[in-house]
Amino acid sequence: MPFSTKNTFIPSLLSALLLLSFSPISLARPRPHYAVAGAKKPVAMLHSGKATYLITERSVFRLEGQEFVRKQQLASTIQCATLADTVLWLGTRQGVLRLNTSTFWPRPLALPGADAAPNITALFRDARGTVWVGANSQGVFRWANNTFIQELRTPAINGGVATPDSSVWIATSIGLSRKQGAEWTRYNEEGVANHEIPDNIVEKLLPDNAGNLWVVMSDAICVFENGGQRGAAEEELPTVKFIGRPGNEVFGVAAMPGVGRLFATAQGLLLLPNEPTGFASFSPSTDKVEPKRLLRPVSLPASAGNPLLLEVDKQQRLWLASEVGVTVLTGKELRRLVQPQGTVAKR
Repeated sequence: MPFSTKNTFIPSLLSALLLLSFSPISLARPRPHYAVAGAKKPVAMLHSGKATYLITERSVFRLEGQEFVRKQQLASTIQCATLADTVLWLGTRQGVLRLNTSTFWPRPLALPGADAAPNITALFRDARGTVWVGANSQGVFRWANNTFIQELRTPAINGGVATPDSSVWIATSIGLSRKQGAEWTRYNEEGVANHEIPDNIVEKLLPDNAGNLWVVMSDAICVFENGGQRGAAEEELPTVKFIGRPGNEVFGVAAMPGVGRLFATAQGLLLLPNEPTGFASFSPSTDKVEPKRLLRPVSLPASAGNPLLLEVDKQQRLWLASEVGVTVLTGKELRRLVQPQGTVAKR
């Protein structure tokens, strides 16, 4: 998947398509909204059976009835989290913690090496349920048989995720690493054999609920569609310079059936409607590109804040988490929210 230097009109077109439109979409009455005490940055929303957990930078909350109840507050900053059965795993700036969801008492786990409690920048489960940990100074580890096994020794770890195709992805400051089966593949700016991405500094990885992986780099954003299952003959990944406007930080992405792609950004909630159906569908016949403003801002009530997390649950409800609380929308409510002004809703 080389990033071509000769044929550049595809990423240029995508940059034009993702310019911001100034016709916001508004919602009259969202449901429900949960206020969350503490006004801290949300880190993760985790679901297990009927239980829902919200992890912020300093606290662990569980949804009980109509409110999120704080179950634990930590002195160390939480940066990532995952849930394995009845155990919450938290990655902090001072190591890994495990909390049983019956007591919520934090238990530290030591990593191998000189620093047993390093800065944890990645914590996730793969398709088989195995827990993975990335430590910014030490590399990547896999939890097996009650111990940590080192998988990568790359020190500059910025994030990590797993996708439904059983791949494990690690974001680093020297490229993107991907594990399929027993093999590791590295994507970087100087890559060969279809293993190239436009930038070496991979800042974050954002999987969406449709199996796509959004790779956010210091100077570009590209997409491995459908979990990265792309043909080797394809010349380059769908790529944009920014979403919304230059310098706009992207926090999360969600794909909503019948609606399109939603981006949680520093600029607010942005919608890319379903038409056109996908980035790869654009095939201009000329190098001349006319800007098309397809992204639309989505206006939420002030009580919802600026969402930093987007999650879609098994009932296809959209969970939006900000520093002030959590708002939940059904698919029907979301379609009403994003309906352009002046149109009549179908009954």
